[in-house]
Amino acid sequence: MKKIALALTGAFLITVTYMTIQNNKETKTVLNVGFPGYWKDLIPALQHTALADAILHNQFEALVGGGHGGAIVPHAAKSWKISEDKKVIVFKIDTSKKFSNGKKLKAKHFKESWEHGLSLESKSANSSLQDVIYKIVGYQDFKNTGKLSGVSAPDDETLIVEFEKPFRMGLAHLMGARMAAFIIEDGKYLGTGPYIIHDSTEKKVHLTKNPFNKSDAYFERINIEVVPSSEAESALQSGKIDLYAFAEITKLKDCFLENKKTGCQSGMESRHMTLNVNGKKGRFFSNPNYRKALQYLLHQGIEDSFPNEEKFKTKVDPQIYLPLQSGRIESDRANEIIEDGKKYVDDFIKATEKNPLFFATFNKHSWIKGILENKGVKLSQESVKIKGSRVLEMFYKTHEPDLLFTFASVASGDPDGIYHVLGKHGSISSPMIQRSKVAEILESGRSITDPSEVNRHYKKVSEVVLEEVPFVHLGFLKTVVVFRKDRINVRKKFVERSDNQFTAYEAL
Repeated sequence: MKKIALALTGAFLITVTYMTIQNNKETKTVLNVGFPGYWKDLIPALQHTALADAILHNQFEALVGGGHGGAIVPHAAKSWKISEDKKVIVFKIDTSKKFSNGKKLKAKHFKESWEHGLSLESKSANSSLQDVIYKIVGYQDFKNTGKLSGVSAPDDETLIVEFEKPFRMGLAHLMGARMAAFIIEDGKYLGTGPYIIHDSTEKKVHLTKNPFNKSDAYFERINIEVVPSSEAESALQSGKIDLYAFAEITKLKDCFLENKKTGCQSGMESRHMTLNVNGKKGRFFSNPNYRKALQYLLHQGIEDSFPNEEKFKTKVDPQIYLPLQSGRIESDRANEIIEDGKKYVDDFIKATEKNPLFFATFNKHSWIKGILENKGVKLSQESVKIKGSRVLEMFYKTHEPDLLFTFASVASGDPDGIYHVLGKHGSISSPMIQRSKVAEILESGRSITDPSEVNRHYKKVSEVVLEEVPFVHLGFLKTVVVFRKDRINVRKKFVERSDNQFTAYEAL
């Protein structure tokens, strides 16, 4: 009996040990992620928030993507040829790729996806596809035809995109999740990316691996939920989440300290930090002198005014282009334009005393309110009491605020990348920040095909933006993630690229 009991005990221990190993293995294949806010729509053509873009990048693939230093790399297209006149791009599609239901990707899926996307009611001020699609042959007739005649798929592997006029940036603007191919099955949008979006709600979304994608995705399942920045530290410490994304726009402190359970990883400059100025006709800031005065005031000692938790991740910079990017002007010239606003400060301050400004943003960015008030700017009582998606609604649709603090993604390559924020047809632009001189000079820049002319032209863009003040450009943020050092490893690709793909992480 003793021998039998011992044998049974041994078998029990082996079983328990095996189950423990299995459970540990299962735990390591799940990644729990916290986001600081709401992502809104998870349909490629309706994407208008950075949080949605981060999720969508994992399910949907565009023709091309962004690599290190702004280089364009293949995604769904294996290769491409651009005509000498910069009007036609011929793509060779990687038909070995499959959607998450097993169907093969074909060239026609891009044409059908873009046409479907244009038929949807936009969630932002412009269609999310518009900053590139409006230049394609047939766009002007789309409302009548429902087709883009300038996009054709003569066979499964060949996609031809024809622009009305030479478009230097055509290829670069065809990247991003909003330009991805998809198919619709049972009302769900399916992509060819490494993950599949399931069970999406306003505060939670679950992703599982796409069994037909050949990437090196480590995790079998990813759970994403909204975790306010005030709760992020405790959520990481307790193990509720393994990773906190978009930490650059939150208040997390000291995550670079060696003795902490959590660690930080910083990537490329990925966000413009902007105070949007509502210059619509009849509004306070329709007066250009007030806009210049505001810009001058904010850039006087602003670096010293930043909270400590903002300083480690922020590069204060009044210019819209990165230091080595084409279009960057000399600092002395930028300061000269900003200094011009000094002579309007007294009138501006007096005007705010009579008409206090409505400043809107999320409560966690209320420190900017303090900077403005310390400079003597009078703000209304309802300022900085905005929650959830109301900020986006104000920016794109209702335009109540005089000032609205937001972030916009950085395009690190060709300087035309700023078009998506400030261009007339920009996919994330707003009537609040549209300035005719800025829109006109950006539009004319899109027709330049001679590379030697690019830097000269976009230096003028830099000057016009500082003169017209669609927003006060406060600086750049680097992508930052905070993670449990005992659970998660951040791969090198995160540092080199800011595409927000979860394939950048693996379990220890």
